Amino acid sequence: MKSVLQYYIPVCITAYIKCTRTRLLLLITRPMGHRRCRRITHDFVTALSTIEENQHSVVAVADVDGARALEFAERYEIPKFYDGFDDLSQDAEVDVVYVGTLSPYRYRVVRLMLERGKHVLCEKPLCLSLCQAEELYRVAKERNVFLMEGMWSRCFPSYARLQELLLADCIGEITHIQVQHGYHANVQCTLGGSITLDIGLYALQLGQFIYGCAPVGIKCNAHLNGDGVDVECEFVLDYGQNRKLAAFISGLESLENSAKLLGTKGEIKLSNYWCCTSLTKLSNITELWPLPTAKYEFNYTNACGLRYEAEEVRKCIEKRLLECSLYTHAQSLELLQVVEEMRKQIGVVYDDIICLDL
Repeated sequence: MKSVLQYYIPVCITAYIKCTRTRLLLLITRPMGHRRCRRITHDFVTALSTIEENQHSVVAVADVDGARALEFAERYEIPKFYDGFDDLSQDAEVDVVYVGTLSPYRYRVVRLMLERGKHVLCEKPLCLSLCQAEELYRVAKERNVFLMEGMWSRCFPSYARLQELLLADCIGEITHIQVQHGYHANVQCTLGGSITLDIGLYALQLGQFIYGCAPVGIKCNAHLNGDGVDVECEFVLDYGQNRKLAAFISGLESLENSAKLLGTKGEIKLSNYWCCTSLTKLSNITELWPLPTAKYEFNYTNACGLRYEAEEVRKCIEKRLLECSLYTHAQSLELLQVVEEMRKQIGVVYDDIICLDL
């Protein structure tokens, strides 16, 4: 008999999952009705709808504004909604929560859910500071609950295939990774904005995935906007042994949004490398992993791939795991430490908004 995940989702979404052994709740929140959070919430729910109904179903939604939760629930035919998160955290039928609030609010929401014994999947970045993330992982371990920062890239089947190719020495030893990633973004300090945290983190996780270690050298330059946060950045990471990653990340222009892995025997190109469904290897041979169609259109590139992340969380919970092997707590903290060093180099400070109340 297949497991059933019933999702509890707030517009600030909460998704409530129910299965034969474990009930999961995914919560996505959007304080102050921020449009970007609403778009992510839409994409997540729509992606869940492409999974077999006997595995995942959205049954509730919550928001700091009950009217917004009701509106969202009615649109997506979700039977239950919550006005706020405290009641949700005390719901005995809620096991797993997906947190998609704006970055400055995540620490408090995630901590509340963990302390109430809920498993949590949180959008990246988990927090705006390394010490906050360390504290959340500590609390999760103390409470014996699952916690994962939502690095959905790692859950795509293309990444499993890439690992196979690298283990087979398909292009030899990789010595250089080239990344360019850009789109027009509204980056505001009060919202925890940072193009490095927003999409630069994807380039960092690729370097970690390929080289399997932390960089030994970091050089970062950035263009800051009037808010004092980075809207464009360029960085080079040195992983030792003549291995490097060079990335150009922009919130001011659209770019090719691809990554090239240069090895001693050839190269591999990843189109939309952070949500990759197309991989081109030697002799221009391309492998594809098409995503299914859905009832509604998606806001973000390949967002239907959020289904892979949801499935991974379900499998981990059913196995009673406290972290996901595809993106561990240690890997999450390693990248947040790199980001803190980059932020120090470019002069971006979040002291005033690092931990806001909902």
